[in-house]
Amino acid sequence: MRLIRTRLTWYSFLLSGFFTFIINIQGNIIPSLRDELGLSYRTVSLHASAIAAGMIAAGLLTERIVATLGRRGAFLLAVAGSVAGMLLICVAPTAAVSIAGCGLIGLTGGMIPGVMGGLVAQIHGGARDQAFAEAGAVTYACAITANFATGAAVALTLGWRAAMLFGVVCGVALVAVYGRDAMPEAPRRAANGRERLPAASWAFLTMLGLGVALEMCMLLWSPTFLEQAVGLPRSAAATAAAAFPAAMLLGRWAGSVAVRRVPPAVLYPATLCLLAPGFLLYWGGFAAPLAVAGLFIAGLAISLLYPLSLSFAIGAAGGVGDAASARSALAAGSAVLTAPIALGSLADRVGLSHAYLIVPALAAAILLCFFAARAMERRRPIGADAALS
Repeated sequence: MRLIRTRLTWYSFLLSGFFTFIINIQGNIIPSLRDELGLSYRTVSLHASAIAAGMIAAGLLTERIVATLGRRGAFLLAVAGSVAGMLLICVAPTAAVSIAGCGLIGLTGGMIPGVMGGLVAQIHGGARDQAFAEAGAVTYACAITANFATGAAVALTLGWRAAMLFGVVCGVALVAVYGRDAMPEAPRRAANGRERLPAASWAFLTMLGLGVALEMCMLLWSPTFLEQAVGLPRSAAATAAAAFPAAMLLGRWAGSVAVRRVPPAVLYPATLCLLAPGFLLYWGGFAAPLAVAGLFIAGLAISLLYPLSLSFAIGAAGGVGDAASARSALAAGSAVLTAPIALGSLADRVGLSHAYLIVPALAAAILLCFFAARAMERRRPIGADAALS
């Protein structure tokens, strides 16, 4: 099925990018905030935890909010809350205020991917795989934009708040351009009970969470690994680590084309298998150019995990696809909350190089989830509706 991009398509894509921009910019501005407020590393870590906790709550609440406000209203609430959270961080006199701002961003902004998934699946039907891959490419482009925005603001002596205010302006502009557009609402739920997601959909959501965990481990820890294990100077390691998000962006754009030619059920495990040679080059003690090349290959391997997992979960949910979309924030938030901390705790005990073996372990778990979920789908009677509680 051919993908026809409408205004609602671009609104969904750009809102997802807006949320990713906000999440990514936190890593750039938190060091400055730490210096201004005199925060400990433990207190700094609470900012990321607050965002993740808010995303988990969003995964539980989004479905009810959409039922009450509609998709359009949920999007407006998500943008308003995210903008308020960013402004709170900008004016925060204490860590408690900045942490509250992060929590508000996670709680409200975390609704965006949950609403977007169901909307895009309903609009584009059989072309949803391509749509989700393209949405993923847009989100990573916006993530990289966050780095450029912060760097430009600092270089121009405008301060980190200027980069945050740029995000505020982008959110307001999106609502001004697209916020009045009508959009289809979620299909009405059964009146005689609350529908439950099929087991296959939960398995795909678990796979989604594991994929996010894998992505976070590579994204957040690669600068440190390239410095400590590969031996690059700190500035060079930070620059070289950009190979991973660059590969994620390239992989998602390429994936949006590939899904039109290769069945997603074949593309998903085939792409993930690229992780083996990439990780070996990255982790195996080779020279820096080979290690960076391995990091790039790993980024390509991981690039399609989230968008295809989301598409699988919504497809397996049948008539309750919006519930699966909403629960994606729960899976992603749980991964963001736990994965980097788990790898860091392992690194404290056994060293970063050995701790990084969590990456192939996560990849193996993802493949197991994939084949288990596919088996559950095949066992499910054709045309079966989601069970009722």
